[in-house]
Amino acid sequence: MNSTITLELVDGVRVVVPDSLDLITSYVLREQEDWFEDEIKFLRLLLQPGQKIIDIGANHGVYTLSMAKRVGPTGRVWAFEPASSTAALLAASIAANDFSQVVLEKCALSNVMGSAQLSLNANSELNALVHGEQSGGESETVPLVTIDSCMETHDWQGIDFMKIDAEGEEANILSGGARFFAAESPLVEYEVKAGNEMHLELVHAFTQLGYETYRLVPGLNVLVPFDAKLPADGYLLNLFCCKADRAEQLAAKGFLVESAANSGAGMDSAAKYGWRESLAKLPYGEVLVEHWQKTVANGHSGEVERGLSLYAQSRDAALTAAWRFAALEASFVLFKTLCEKQPDFLRLSSLARVARDYGARQVAVNALGMLCNTIFQKRQVNPIEPFLAPGERFDTLPPGQLMAEWVAAAALEELERNQSFSSFYTPQISLDRLQIIRDLGFGSAEMKRRLDLVQRRFNRA
Repeated sequence: MNSTITLELVDGVRVVVPDSLDLITSYVLREQEDWFEDEIKFLRLLLQPGQKIIDIGANHGVYTLSMAKRVGPTGRVWAFEPASSTAALLAASIAANDFSQVVLEKCALSNVMGSAQLSLNANSELNALVHGEQSGGESETVPLVTIDSCMETHDWQGIDFMKIDAEGEEANILSGGARFFAAESPLVEYEVKAGNEMHLELVHAFTQLGYETYRLVPGLNVLVPFDAKLPADGYLLNLFCCKADRAEQLAAKGFLVESAANSGAGMDSAAKYGWRESLAKLPYGEVLVEHWQKTVANGHSGEVERGLSLYAQSRDAALTAAWRFAALEASFVLFKTLCEKQPDFLRLSSLARVARDYGARQVAVNALGMLCNTIFQKRQVNPIEPFLAPGERFDTLPPGQLMAEWVAAAALEELERNQSFSSFYTPQISLDRLQIIRDLGFGSAEMKRRLDLVQRRFNRA
């Protein structure tokens, strides 16, 4: 085995990975001190001690280990990882965390029992079962099992959550789990994007099993119904599904909205949600409040004020999940429509913030791109109308006398964080951007780590 390194995530779990900057997991965990998917953050809130979890496609165990910490020694996590070298690293991670609650199964799941060839990629996230003729690349023979066979072997009952991430093998896995999905009622997270291919047919496959599909709203950490007939966000990787009984339980705990058809009409009537009671009290708002009052007095910012009020309501944890989602959705629609017509002042900044929270990441990235173009090519920053900072970190970061630099750094940092899942995938673009962020003087610790990693990976000083 090549040299390894043990990295600690934000939740304190330790992950043993190859010591290389040329491998996805090793790089991302150094860069973000976490995995890049919003879903893992949601699960750290959702899962509870004593619960039973199944992780199909555990890879290096980022999900497995974080979930194991949440369920604790009274819970159980069955982790399936067929690649022998990757499974060995996962076993080392399990030992490093002293997790007796994790059962590691070194096999692949499909719709038949037996064995199969697993194609091996330098990046283990891309390993996949081979169907038909082999491509000639490196592979290994791995045991094949089905969910239904494992149900008998492990006496699965009362499973709370299942994650399926199997690089395109999901449909076969479902086929091999008909009895399990009929008898059990877990919440399921499943991958819908393998490579560049979207597999939204899985939504129908789960529907046939009695499971309705939901998407995560990252800004609220709540699940809402997913409509496969509408265009999916370009950054969508995973969906969730469950039966009606599980949905009812999750809704009662504020983790799921059973109907996304709520209207945000009239939701901005409460004065306590106005920008004067929220944004004006933030460090950047205190600097700009007098300008904002003059601009608003001119009477051209009414829709902006309403969008900001709706967003403030979506952030109020005292309100129901359904109310908060309705407010966020209404704010997103309003800012999107407004920016399509009049992207004046820093409305694109507000749109980027709201869109990212809503789960429309592509819209957020487009808005940030337009905003950065205005700032750096047109040399324009006009903050005299109330606006949301592009990212939450900047809510508490004082701009001092450098408002233009503050706005530019905020827009660039959010573009860097959202345009790709990691600087691993966009090294040259990230390098240029990260150097500007550094020079502006408002960069976060993560932006410093990103710059260091890109420079080290490509030996660029």
